[in-house]
Amino acid sequence: MTSIATADRLKNVCAAVVLPAVTVLLFWRAGFFFIQDDWTALAQMAENPLLRFLVLPDGEQWFPLCHLAFYGLIRTFGDRYSFLVLANCIGTGLNAFLFHVLARRHLGFAKALTLSVVYSAAAAHHAIAWNSFYICYVLSLGFLLGALLLTHEYARFPSAGRLAGIGCCALCSVLSHNYTLLALPVIPLYPIIAMPPGVGRAGRRAPAAMMGAVYVLFSVGYLSFAGSMAPASHNQAVFSSIPGPAYLVHWFSGSFLSPFLYLFWGHFHFPVWDYVVSITLFALGVWVILRWGNSAEKRLAAWACLFNSLPMLLVSLTRYTRPSGQAFVARYAVFTLLGALLLLGIAWTIVERKTPSRRWSTLPAVTLAILMIAGQAFSLPRWLDAYTRMSRASLRFYQSLDAGKCSDPGFPDRPFNEFWMDVRIPLTGRQFLEIRRMLEAAAVPPEKDRGAGGTGPEIKRARLLSGPLEVDR
Repeated sequence: MTSIATADRLKNVCAAVVLPAVTVLLFWRAGFFFIQDDWTALAQMAENPLLRFLVLPDGEQWFPLCHLAFYGLIRTFGDRYSFLVLANCIGTGLNAFLFHVLARRHLGFAKALTLSVVYSAAAAHHAIAWNSFYICYVLSLGFLLGALLLTHEYARFPSAGRLAGIGCCALCSVLSHNYTLLALPVIPLYPIIAMPPGVGRAGRRAPAAMMGAVYVLFSVGYLSFAGSMAPASHNQAVFSSIPGPAYLVHWFSGSFLSPFLYLFWGHFHFPVWDYVVSITLFALGVWVILRWGNSAEKRLAAWACLFNSLPMLLVSLTRYTRPSGQAFVARYAVFTLLGALLLLGIAWTIVERKTPSRRWSTLPAVTLAILMIAGQAFSLPRWLDAYTRMSRASLRFYQSLDAGKCSDPGFPDRPFNEFWMDVRIPLTGRQFLEIRRMLEAAAVPPEKDRGAGGTGPEIKRARLLSGPLEVDR
């Protein structure tokens, strides 16, 4: 028993090293800079004291823990954006490790490691890794996975400490990003649906009660600081209309179609072959589970579907009135890929059990893995080019703030929207100057270029002209 436990610990240590390393090697890049929602948060930081900044809402979102984490990173690294990208990469890799530990409870080491490596290398992570403010998604998913792992242990060995840990992780998840608000029920449902019926029967009610307490605490904070009308920020009719077919299409696309598409292609302009392969694989996987899966496998598959679909119920409610492609943005796939990979792992297990020779089950698995890796490799450069061009434009403007442009009397009140989507309110010159002063006062002083302005080697590359910007909508 001691040797088995030692081997298990060694496997976990190896996975904990390999998975973050894969993400860092694939996604850590120099040359990026603040874009899109980064500027919103930076403006809020520059214009508000810390406590006020922590509780400010962002549209329909209220996530003070995300603001705290972002504040700490900015105060530590300033405009050294490569360090912010590194933090997101490491966090994404650690989430892949947490997923590996969870999947290993049901699928074994080899399958869990394979699926988690696919997750850690998914090109969809560009949306999180290369946008520093989106550490909110990394934190939210990490705390949710932590709550699930603690729930697994609590169902087997109930204790007050584990129950408190479940509650803290769940609360931190929704305070990091509200995407997981309707994902919280999957925590108490996990021991009821995904674990064997005879395990932890006495410890299945307490997590549900803890989730109720989390909802109460979050609701008090949300209503106090964001307000009751905040959910209508992106959908003005959210309280006055009944969702129709468009809502269901958005929900189904985001919950099930999008993650399977992202398994084989990392850009939301999916090629036709990706639709064919992904929809076929989804249908075959579900059919295999329903046709040949045992009771435990069917329950785990049902739980995986809930993991994907419950949070999208809320996301779709606030976003379904926007263009339909919004359901396919990569930042949602960072969550839903986990459910899709679990379904694949369950189907893979069943096929192995049903085929007479291991060779017949290994060949399709290897073929799918090659298709997935090739799809990610060929689609990631498109995002790399788009984010590089956006960052160059942002860097060039940031560099010019201490040049002659600032001497223009109208500069402080002039709105600038070079780096903003149409639905965003542009920042003014005064706000950009306040952001510049805040970043230069960070704990890590910027490395000055020899020319006028500039904040280090990455700024030098900003002098290149940038082309049209492509934005992940």
